[in-house]
Amino acid sequence: MRPPRRSAAENLSFATSLLLPYKSPALMPGIKKALAERTYNEQPRVAKGPRMKGGEPAADFKKMYDRVSTLAKIGVWEYDLISKKLTWTDMVYDIFGISRGTQIDRATALELYEPGSRREMERLRTNAIKSGGGFALDVRIQRTSGEIRWVRLTATVEREADTSVRIFGTKQDVTGEKVTQEQVQFLQSELIHLSRASAIGAMTSTIAHELNQPLTAITGYLAAARRLVPHERADAGFNECLDGALQASHRAANIVRSARAMTAGREGKKQEVQLLSLVKEALALATAGLPRISVTCEIDPALVVFADPTQIQQVVINLVRNSCEASAGEACRICLYAKSIKSHIEVYVVDEGPGIAEERIGSIFEAFNSTKSEGLGIGLSISRTIIEAHGGTIRAENLAGKGACLSFTLPTVGWRQGE
Repeated sequence: MRPPRRSAAENLSFATSLLLPYKSPALMPGIKKALAERTYNEQPRVAKGPRMKGGEPAADFKKMYDRVSTLAKIGVWEYDLISKKLTWTDMVYDIFGISRGTQIDRATALELYEPGSRREMERLRTNAIKSGGGFALDVRIQRTSGEIRWVRLTATVEREADTSVRIFGTKQDVTGEKVTQEQVQFLQSELIHLSRASAIGAMTSTIAHELNQPLTAITGYLAAARRLVPHERADAGFNECLDGALQASHRAANIVRSARAMTAGREGKKQEVQLLSLVKEALALATAGLPRISVTCEIDPALVVFADPTQIQQVVINLVRNSCEASAGEACRICLYAKSIKSHIEVYVVDEGPGIAEERIGSIFEAFNSTKSEGLGIGLSISRTIIEAHGGTIRAENLAGKGACLSFTLPTVGWRQGE
C-alpha cells in the first residue's frame, strides 16, 4: 500500500523548508518577517475562518508561504509517477508565463525547455527515479511569450517498497543571477584582454626602440655603399639590389617610428597620398615569397586619400597576408579595388579562399583572436585601430559563392578640409 498523504499543514511546512536553502542576504529580511508572522500566528488566539490541524489559521499560513515564494522566486512542483498528474504552485506558473491554475501535463511542460537542457534534465530524472535519489540542475526555458529564462531545478524522489512513486522539488527563476555571472565573466575577459594588450604595447615600444639603432646603421651602410659604387659603375642587377635594400631599410624605419607613435598615443603624419601607389608598394611586401598567390590591383590612379602612408600600407599588408594564409598554401587569387563613397573611399580585398567561419565573423577584428597556432591574433586588431584612428571603418564578410571580402574606408582630401 502507498503511504498516507501528508496533511495540508505538513505539505506546506515541507514546501516552506524547501525554500530556505535558497535564501540570500537580499531576501533574508523578507523571509525573517514572514517567519516572524508565522510565529505570531502560532500563538493561541481566536481566528476567523477554517483552521488547520494544530490550530494554525490556513489563510495566514498560506499568506506567509506566498510571501516567501514570491521573494525568492521559487515555486514547488510535484509529479505523481502512478497517476501521471503534474502539480505546480502559482510561482511555477509565473516562471513559465502560464496563467495560474491552467491544467498542464508533463509533455506540454517539456516543450518549454530548450533541447540541451531538456536532454540533460531527462537523463538526471531517469537516474534519480531508478535510484530513488534526487538532482539539481540549471536549465534554460522559453516562456510562452518567447522570452528566455534560466531556472534552477531541484528534484527528490519518494519511494514505497523500493518503488519510486512520486518526484517533487522546486523551480527558482535565477535569470538575474545568470545575467550577472555573464556580465562578470565578460568584464573579466575584457580585463584579461586589456592586460595582454598593455603587455603587447610595452613590448612593441621596447622592440621598436631596440630596432631603431640597427636599422639606422643598416641604412647608413647602404647609403655608404651607394656612394662608393655609383649607378654608372655598377651593373643593373647590383643597382636593383642595392636600391631595393635602401628602400626596404627606409620602410622598416618608418614602420618602427609608426609603431612607437601608436604605442605612445601620438597620431601619425597624415598627408595627401595617391591610393594606387600606396597599395602597390604594400603588395610588393605582402606577397614576397608567395609564388602561388595571384594578386590584381584595380584602383583608379585618380583616387587620393588623406592618411598616414606607412600605417595604411601596414593595413593592406595585414589584410592581404590574412587572405594568403587563409588559402593554407593552395593557389589563391586576390583582387584589390576601390570606389569613392561620398567623402570617403572604400578599399576592398577580395579572395577566393575558404572564407571566414561564421562564428568568427563578428569577432575577427578583436585582439588575440587567431586560428593559427603560431599567431598572436593582433594583426587585424591593429588594422582596425589604425582605420578607426583615420576616421574610417573596417568590416569582413563572406561572399555568396566562395571566398571572403575585407574592406575599409579612408577619408578623402575634401573630407579633411570640411568640404
